Amino acid sequence: MDLSQYLEIFIDETKEHLQTLNDQVLILEAEPENIDTVNEIFRAAHSLKGMAGTMGFKRMQRLTHDMENVFSEIRNGKMSVTPDLVDVVFKCLDAIEEYLGCIVETSDEGENDNEDIINTLNACLEAGGQAAAPAKEKSAAKEEKAEAETSADDDKRKFLHISIADFEKNAITEAKSQNKNVFGATVYIDENCILKAARAFLVFKGVEAVGEIIKSVPGVQDIEDEKFEFDFSMLIITDKSLEEVQKIIANVSEIKEVVIEDYEIPGDVEVVSSVQNKEEDKAAKKDEGKKKAAPAKTNSKPVANRSVRVDIDKLDVLMNLVSELIIAKNGLVSVSNQEGNNTSMQSFNEQIEYLERITTNLHESVMKVRMVPIESVVNRFPRMIRDLSKKLGKEMELIMTGEDTELDRTVIDEIGDPLMHMLRNSADHGLESTIDRLKLGKPQCGTVQLNAYQDGNNVTIEVIDDGAGIDVEKVKASAVKKGHITQEQADMMSEKEAIDLLFRPAFSTAEKISDVSGRGVGLDVVKNKIEGLGGDVEVSTKLGEGTKFTIRLPLTLAIIQALMVEVRDEKYAIPLNSIVTIEDVMVSDIKYVQQKEVINLRGTVIPLVRLDQMLDCPEREEEPENLIVVIVKKGDRQTGLVIDNLLGQQEIVIKPLGKYINIHRMISGATILGDGEVALIIDSNSLV
Repeated sequence: MDLSQYLEIFIDETKEHLQTLNDQVLILEAEPENIDTVNEIFRAAHSLKGMAGTMGFKRMQRLTHDMENVFSEIRNGKMSVTPDLVDVVFKCLDAIEEYLGCIVETSDEGENDNEDIINTLNACLEAGGQAAAPAKEKSAAKEEKAEAETSADDDKRKFLHISIADFEKNAITEAKSQNKNVFGATVYIDENCILKAARAFLVFKGVEAVGEIIKSVPGVQDIEDEKFEFDFSMLIITDKSLEEVQKIIANVSEIKEVVIEDYEIPGDVEVVSSVQNKEEDKAAKKDEGKKKAAPAKTNSKPVANRSVRVDIDKLDVLMNLVSELIIAKNGLVSVSNQEGNNTSMQSFNEQIEYLERITTNLHESVMKVRMVPIESVVNRFPRMIRDLSKKLGKEMELIMTGEDTELDRTVIDEIGDPLMHMLRNSADHGLESTIDRLKLGKPQCGTVQLNAYQDGNNVTIEVIDDGAGIDVEKVKASAVKKGHITQEQADMMSEKEAIDLLFRPAFSTAEKISDVSGRGVGLDVVKNKIEGLGGDVEVSTKLGEGTKFTIRLPLTLAIIQALMVEVRDEKYAIPLNSIVTIEDVMVSDIKYVQQKEVINLRGTVIPLVRLDQMLDCPEREEEPENLIVVIVKKGDRQTGLVIDNLLGQQEIVIKPLGKYINIHRMISGATILGDGEVALIIDSNSLV
């Protein structure tokens, strides 16, 4: 059975179960007695185990099976939740994530058995399960159990009573003459198992991978139709040792017990010892290793996860719009077949208006389909803050709001790393140690907030901490020491300019390097990434009270509303979401501050940028008395762009310039106009 076709579904669903487990274990850490959370974790681990087993990922299956056992004991009240147990469970989740990473890259889970984690998990299980029973009672119970098992052993060896035909006898004799092993096995399935036929199928699949099943009781058809109790027996011919075959069967989930031993034909005196075949076993292992290694190379292509889950209602709207598009097309064809008169011209204009309305609605619907809640990025951060809290020895909590705020899928894919950098920065640099917080009269537990909300055509994301704030003088001193600026420049800097130093490459105020921060990689990466997405990032801080990072991002990167302008004979587009207002300014009203042109607009001093000079356009023959100025903003800062002519608002499709064109960052892309002409898009952020 080819399972590769289900690999993408498996990867998607495993990610969901992992996220559920991370979220629920965090809740369990705070509320150890919450039985609903324990049940939720048990269900997720059980589902994950079943999925991994079905796909043949034995290591992942074994790890999740042991996790499931632990939570089964907690459910039954035989174990309690301790901080040590929570730490081990988080290690298990990290190991499963590592397996998943290997599966995404190579379609295989890798070779890491994570024995240390499994042993620690089982040690917790034993300690929790046996704590109530005194030592003498335990040993007595063990002896009684051993006696009961010995007396019942003969009843469990049901394979001894299998009647075999002559051709099956011949097959067994032939196998033994070739130094192969012949085993009888009875497999007992857990009574709580719902899909016992599926479990039996997995046992058969595992055994047939290393040998041949010559007889089963009940027969294969009866097992497939679930016409059996919770056990079945079989005779196996294989090159593998008894322990290896037993392990393969026992690794299938919901198998309670496997009774297996060397099989002898009743009345047959010939005994073939598996000890004699050690050398052959070694050779077989080598061959098996080679066989296993070969397909891994062919399947090393990464599994691309390009899916987006879409609400069915959104697809219905799309379907309706496409059907209307076809009606509009038919209407245009009909008009084109009519003879040229006023009526046909009027019909043509009506059809064009109808088509325009449909394409606008179609665009909006497609954009909605591409929109993904920011939750898919931020839901991994509570676990990260929990781990940082332990690593840094600081008490902290993460408060998140607006997780349902939607962003374009292309933006969502890129925003995760910048947000992670900023949260780590707040946890390490922002929040003080617990002792310092108590000295300052602050709450013992520090708070990091992550807020997301829609603001017009933008999405705003805030990362706020109630820590020490940014010491501007310390930032300046660090910049001078590292040669970024001179002491004279530092003395003249405003607070905002000093904070902007934090976004310079390789800049860090950390006194010692750790694996959390201090390597000078962080805020410059954040700034470049955010501005690459057409957004901007700002910092506001108050010493002793905390710091606030504000990120503004466009809702989408594909189609935007823009103001079309002319500079000399060239057309340019300015994104509408960055425009505040358009002003008609007298040349005589222009003033100079530090030899730069500014205007005083209703009490606000705004610097001017002459686009014709920035874009190397030819000079005007004579200077006009009035200038058209487009006021654009980036956060709280405004700038006036001087243009020659306004053409009007237009919906444009952004086309990237490509990596072969080495152009100044003030141009963010290009668009193709209705007449086929190419217009460049002005990046107002970089101009500000």
